Amino acid sequence: MAFTSTPPALQIDSEAARRLLEPMLPRRLRACLAQDLRVASACSELALEITTLAPDAEVLVSAWIAAAADSDGALWRDRRWIARRSNLIRFLDVLAVERDQPAARALADVATLLSCGGDDRRAAARLAQPLWLEREGVLELGKQFEALAEAQTRLGLGRVAGPDADIDLAGATDLAVALQRAWHDAFTDALLTLSEKASSAIAAAAALACGADDAFAGDVALVHALVPVGEILTRPVADSAATRERRRWKKLEAQFARNEARREEATVETAARPPDADVPRVEVPEGYVLVVPRIQETGSDRGRSIARGYEHIIGKPLPLVAVPDLAAVRARLAFEFPYALAMIDRLLADLIGREHATFRPTLLIGPPGAGKSRLVARIAHHLGLGLWRVDATRDAGASLGGLDRRWATSEPAHPIMAVARAGTANPLMLIDELEKAATRADHGRLWDALLPMLEPETARTYQDPCFQAETDISRVSWLATANAVGNLPGPLLDRLRVLEMPAPRTADLEALVEPILAGIAADRGLDPAFITPLDGEAITLLRMSWRGGSVRRLIRLVEVLVTARETLAVRQ
Repeated sequence: MAFTSTPPALQIDSEAARRLLEPMLPRRLRACLAQDLRVASACSELALEITTLAPDAEVLVSAWIAAAADSDGALWRDRRWIARRSNLIRFLDVLAVERDQPAARALADVATLLSCGGDDRRAAARLAQPLWLEREGVLELGKQFEALAEAQTRLGLGRVAGPDADIDLAGATDLAVALQRAWHDAFTDALLTLSEKASSAIAAAAALACGADDAFAGDVALVHALVPVGEILTRPVADSAATRERRRWKKLEAQFARNEARREEATVETAARPPDADVPRVEVPEGYVLVVPRIQETGSDRGRSIARGYEHIIGKPLPLVAVPDLAAVRARLAFEFPYALAMIDRLLADLIGREHATFRPTLLIGPPGAGKSRLVARIAHHLGLGLWRVDATRDAGASLGGLDRRWATSEPAHPIMAVARAGTANPLMLIDELEKAATRADHGRLWDALLPMLEPETARTYQDPCFQAETDISRVSWLATANAVGNLPGPLLDRLRVLEMPAPRTADLEALVEPILAGIAADRGLDPAFITPLDGEAITLLRMSWRGGSVRRLIRLVEVLVTARETLAVRQ
């Protein structure tokens, strides 16, 4: 397979991605967000949908369409149109209740959007809540991006290779990887735009329902008024956010300029000093990395204590753990996590074609108990990587990035501590429950401390505050876990690949029992053969007590069954 870490950059028109996503939107929002929607043609399409759902509405629909054709002005001002639209909407509302058909209610709401003016408070009040509930459907589209990007990539490669070509993305070329990534980015941009417009439409519906007045709204249909009015209403909030962001970037640029000035001064001073002939140059062989160069100590007892415990990594090249047999690693992980095979393949794909084990910065999201942290730990075990766990709920950013040597509690950054404990240059960092990190900046935020460590360029020259030297932590792998990404800052998400960890289902029970028993045996220092497999009656009890979800709960249930069985055997 041909893989490369720097695939060619491709650009996919976000408008093409939007056109693909638009038909997948919920019914009401699709009408509000359609850029080229024409009321007359939309009414004709809606009439066909209504008569298909309820053939006995044909007379009302025909009268509604005829009134639209006869009107010579704004439809929502025509009395005949108002009366016939009211009859049609009332019929659909009754149908939705009597026959329990939510689709009829949705069609009635779309008829309201097309038939009412933008200043109709009653119509806006009717639509405010349904539009708000449908916004969740817009956000759910993000879960389909991988499949959509893969499908569009296959179509694109098929056009190039010919209609009879057999496209295999498993052995993807650099072009396929770049094309799939470009489609994914285009879908993300399109969804962001659609989400913003959906928020504007919802805000406008709520505001108009409460009596807000807009000169533009009364001249157009409600379906054309919601998004523009919402953008006007939310513009002060967007402007305020943009102002805050510009101020933040100005502060960062000023800080960057000061740091560059200090670095230039230090470079001039270093160039002015004669080279120290007593300090030999460290030769770094292939497959090794000089993580921490020789550090300058102050000569005091405290200065000498800075290096205590780290003598084996300071000024010494450290080996990189090589990539083992990935097929064997995948088989072991698939045995332990049979429900997360797709996630395992996505992660192990980072190691294909590489000599040394290094993952892209990745965030695993999923429900509590799905086994995210345990999967990371087992990956580190099977690859032979040192694992360093950081609990985001209690570790501050200052401690993660290291503490300055002038403090009594001085310590290096956590990645360097992980390197020291593992004795290798590419340990695996696990940031657990990332979304629960403290947001106060009194002692530094963990999110902010992570940013320079996740960028290869800045990680290669990371300035450790304890050693006061540039260190190379660019080969350290970062895998984080979270239940959701809602409150994580944008700059952090930009540096993380987000993968969704599925929760096990009841159908996965029997496949999970065997690895759980093997884990119990390992915890007791026994061979798995010493623990008898669970019989059909025990499996039935587990099915009654565990309906999927938390693996931790299933492990506890299996432990209870094993302990009860052993206790009963001793008594007999």
